[in-house]
Amino acid sequence: MKKILLLILLFSQILTFGQNTKCCTTYVYEGSIETDKTKLSINLNYLVLLDSSMVGSYHYNPKSGSLKLAGILRNDNTFSLNERDSSGTITGFFHGKIENNFKEAKGIWTNANETKKYKFSLTQVFGKSYWDYIKKNRALFEYNSISNAIRKKRKVLSIDVASQGLDTLPNEMVKLEKIVSINLLGNKFTKFPVVLSKLSTLDEISLSSNKIHTIAPDIGELKNLRILIMNNNLIKTLPREIGKLTNLMYLELGNNQIVSFPEEIQNLVNLQELHIERNKLSDLEKKRLKKLLPNCIIHF
Repeated sequence: MKKILLLILLFSQILTFGQNTKCCTTYVYEGSIETDKTKLSINLNYLVLLDSSMVGSYHYNPKSGSLKLAGILRNDNTFSLNERDSSGTITGFFHGKIENNFKEAKGIWTNANETKKYKFSLTQVFGKSYWDYIKKNRALFEYNSISNAIRKKRKVLSIDVASQGLDTLPNEMVKLEKIVSINLLGNKFTKFPVVLSKLSTLDEISLSSNKIHTIAPDIGELKNLRILIMNNNLIKTLPREIGKLTNLMYLELGNNQIVSFPEEIQNLVNLQELHIERNKLSDLEKKRLKKLLPNCIIHF
């Protein structure tokens, strides 16, 4: 997964979660912007790339969606970020400084025409976001061969076998009792590999850019799953058992053929972000989904 820049993720065009081995980790903050009328609580995340550019997003109300961020981190730890909405229009700017070894960030937020200026204050948080799992998993050693991973079964925590022409997985994978992350991007799977459902330790799966059209009810066995990526497939329906993934924080289903979601989707009470761009959802279904997942940022 380290082969694909996390930049892709941040702009809602996810192929997989990953980044270059020399790239910095993600940072997650909670804090507020002090407006004229109230203190607006916000959640903000970003990644610093190799050229010191910053990319990320933030939100203050899940129902309003998230805003994209892009800018630069300078040598003195001051930064500038442009804020853009889903259409790409600039809606504001963050100018500030990161302090105390990235634990805090303070500065001034201004609107697009700079007629309003408000103070913001942010504190780094841990364990509350799917970004924490991304950070943890990117630091793991990745096995690039299924057969080698099975031979080293007691050591395997992460597997990356992207674009290897795979269409099945061996049953021997059930021996991987410690695995937490697997990347199967760009292969030839037509069904969700049932053997994955036996790996209860998994918290991250990428099956992006395959040919999947069927997801068996067995997927509901993955009670520890936090991140599930299945964009760019041929999925038309989801099993009701998707609602059993109550620890799921991030779900990517963009560019499929989904018409509606099962009622059980409302059981994903920890879901922070759902990507379902380029599906076949009616306006009525979109409204229904917002009601079922009121605290989730949904990207249509």
